[in-house]
Amino acid sequence: MKNFLLIIIFVLSLLPVKADAQNKPQFAFPIECELGKDCWTVSYVDVDSHPKNARDYTCASKTHEGHKGTDFAIRSRIEMANGVNVTAARDGKVLRMRNGENDTQKTEAEYEKIRSENKDCGNGIVLDHSNGLQSYYCHLKEDSIKVAIGDEVKKGDVIAQIGQSGFAEFPHLHFTVIWEGGQVDPFSGQLTDDGCGKFKDNLWESDLPYDPYAIFDGGFELSVPDFKAIEKGKIHPKTLNTTGEAFVYWAAFYQANKGDIITLTIRDPNGNIWAERKQTLEKSRKRPSYYYTGRKLNGRVLKPGTYTGTIKYEKKGHPSKSVTYHVNVK
Repeated sequence: MKNFLLIIIFVLSLLPVKADAQNKPQFAFPIECELGKDCWTVSYVDVDSHPKNARDYTCASKTHEGHKGTDFAIRSRIEMANGVNVTAARDGKVLRMRNGENDTQKTEAEYEKIRSENKDCGNGIVLDHSNGLQSYYCHLKEDSIKVAIGDEVKKGDVIAQIGQSGFAEFPHLHFTVIWEGGQVDPFSGQLTDDGCGKFKDNLWESDLPYDPYAIFDGGFELSVPDFKAIEKGKIHPKTLNTTGEAFVYWAAFYQANKGDIITLTIRDPNGNIWAERKQTLEKSRKRPSYYYTGRKLNGRVLKPGTYTGTIKYEKKGHPSKSVTYHVNVK
């Protein structure tokens, strides 16, 4: 009897077992960047099916209506031009792709044309991981795609670079997971129409924490900042003169929501408050938002030394977050 049981156990061990990875598919982070340092999660999947109530999986509003993927943004177009690699998040086969869409900043009329032609994704890649599991990579940089339809790729292979093609108002990767017959939020494993506040499986290999804030840039100027130039990738000075038109600290963040409170503070080399601005945001905005504080110099000379600029961001239901920048005045 004992030998019979051993034989049964041995035979059962030879039978194919459905892999746990298929039951709970997992994805590697699909960009060669450090999340929270040189790239940011700026918009999550909208899991609220109501047409006027965009909600992410935590029931907060860091998303927008009908958003079927997760957006990971980089700092500016200068990083885009230098090249930020997009990698396969899982072994798979290239099922579909599109290239040839430009990365220019577009007018409203051009965006409408893109939507009418169903080219919102811009340059994109679809990887098939078998058994109904797929991943989509959108807004890729023109002519950066390194794979072809039918190619087999391994997790971590470079497949393209982040761009601003299609319906994209800033350089970012839009990453979508298709599983169980629909779009799935990789942070919760739930389908997009399952509703918020629910959790099935974290589909990321490494835990990517929810981040209610995306403060991604800041700096100092000796005049009112040219945010168009900054958005295109203007280099931020690390050293400023003691004289100028004004002394200004600015900061930038993604996915501003109505009711959020921001406080911008400049401290002089002695730690004293030199200028400060506190504001409650009056409307929500998914595009990058820029705010500044400062004072006109009117011929005055700045005291040499290191000045500190801090943005404190307060959002209902979350602890506040502060980010600090420095500049040397001499």
